[in-house]
Amino acid sequence: MQTNFRARWRVYALTVLVVCLWLVVLGRLFYVQAIKGKDYSAKAISQQSRKFEIPAHRGLVYINEASGLYPIALNNEVYTLAIDPKFVKDKQKTADKITEVLRIPEKDINAVLNSSSRYVELSKDISTDQATQLKKFELPGVILQPHASRYYSEGPLFSHVLGYVNDDGKGQYGFEQFSHDDLAGQNGQYNTTTDALGVPINSAENTLVNPKDGKSYVLTLDRGLQSVAAEAIKSAVESNKAESGSIIVMEPSTGAIKAMVNYPDYDPNAFRSVKDYSLFSNKAVSSLFEPGSGFKVLTMAAGLDSGKVTPTTKYDDTGEIVVSGKTIKNAENHKFGIQTMTDVIQKSLNTGVVFVLQQLGTDPKKITPASKQVFYDYLQKFGLGKVTGIEQAGEVSSKVKLSTAYDVDYANMSFGQGISVNSMQLVSAVGVIANKGNLVKPHLIAGEVQNDQVVNPYKTQLVRNVMSAEAAAQTAQIMTQVVEHGSGYLTRMKGYSIAGKTGTAQVPRADGKGYEENKNIGSFIGFAPADDPKFVMFVRVDYPKVEGFAEKTAVPAFATVAKELFRYYQVPPAGN
Repeated sequence: MQTNFRARWRVYALTVLVVCLWLVVLGRLFYVQAIKGKDYSAKAISQQSRKFEIPAHRGLVYINEASGLYPIALNNEVYTLAIDPKFVKDKQKTADKITEVLRIPEKDINAVLNSSSRYVELSKDISTDQATQLKKFELPGVILQPHASRYYSEGPLFSHVLGYVNDDGKGQYGFEQFSHDDLAGQNGQYNTTTDALGVPINSAENTLVNPKDGKSYVLTLDRGLQSVAAEAIKSAVESNKAESGSIIVMEPSTGAIKAMVNYPDYDPNAFRSVKDYSLFSNKAVSSLFEPGSGFKVLTMAAGLDSGKVTPTTKYDDTGEIVVSGKTIKNAENHKFGIQTMTDVIQKSLNTGVVFVLQQLGTDPKKITPASKQVFYDYLQKFGLGKVTGIEQAGEVSSKVKLSTAYDVDYANMSFGQGISVNSMQLVSAVGVIANKGNLVKPHLIAGEVQNDQVVNPYKTQLVRNVMSAEAAAQTAQIMTQVVEHGSGYLTRMKGYSIAGKTGTAQVPRADGKGYEENKNIGSFIGFAPADDPKFVMFVRVDYPKVEGFAEKTAVPAFATVAKELFRYYQVPPAGN
């Protein structure tokens, strides 16, 4: 009896145990399938699939040549050289072979070979030929990964306009940064099922999103003009022992930039070796300066257009003028007595442009709120106080004081002090005078390129009419006297009429208290032919150490480039 009870108890206990085990199994199955099913399913799918990014081709950048489109920014295949020290079998052989092909110090290679890291990059710009040589050595642990790299066919020539593309494929500075999104395009993606080892397999579930290549562009720049301008500004900087310099050439009727250079420059193909990062910036658009006397032509243009003065309007130049208790003098304390408005620009008289400013208001004998407002409105119409919108990263806006500023501030502004502009903004503003009173948007893009053909050509954008054609012609005629009888004499060319204005600007102290001693920026702004301008050009030479005003530092470079521009635009001398 006792034996049967024990037997039944064992069967019962075993049954309960089995049932419990089944309940546990069923519960686990329910948990896995019903509660966590979606999570595990997603995890399984992720382990059985891979995503491959398909890089888009970056758009190219061209210029127009007589023979057709010429690429100045294109793509080359290069390799990244990396080492996985764990798989290197012979460290000395590996170091010897790499130094045999590449100019990498052996100590740098040994540091990588002895590293505890699994993947260390040695170089990102190994050429195809170098990669081929390294592959022949069959070095274990040496990894070569192909990728696209930007190549600039003209080296430093277009460096500041173009900028460069960094190792992460991002455009830096210049056009490369400004138009990065359009140039870069959109990468594609290939989603594929894999086997247990992670190897892709054909499957109906595989998906492909094709990459969208970046846009290609043709720019307005001319290689010949760019070369001449580059040599001219280099010569100006070096001969005057200056810190830097810039030249911009623009077609006033279209706003097309034909040349834009800075010196010193750099090679964008070797951007990694540049230690002074300030070299990367295009100072023609990113560096503000007080323009000095070159700005006087805008003050005179405002006076002529408003009808308050004419080229023959006279005033008495006593050599100085007092504004709000502050005495403003002419350069070198010159005084000339009775002078016309033409004389004011030809002789660059500070007192004369302050006189023009006074005439703009309600009392011709002093600066009034009305005269300041009228002048401010003209500066706004000339495009000052804002960026031009040129296709360049880093353009900074000019700084124009509001009409509520002190009278003496506006007196200083009339001759180019206390107001800051960049070179491009000054070219654009003076371009109004050269373009019969019309402001057009400066631009670098001439059109898009598709299948080696230019499409969507740029259309000139008229921003606004600033002044009458008559007043613009009067201003231009006055400016010719600077070349014929004034400080621009070194640009004088037989048979050609050139309108221009020199400027030797003081440099504000960093603390805002006054100006630096023995430090200036020499410049020359001009256009030609004066009666039918084909180009407007600005030359700027920063901080020359050789004594002399702009006529010695900036004007010769203008003359050099102007000669080439007359040839380029096929402008014969008068009488031919």
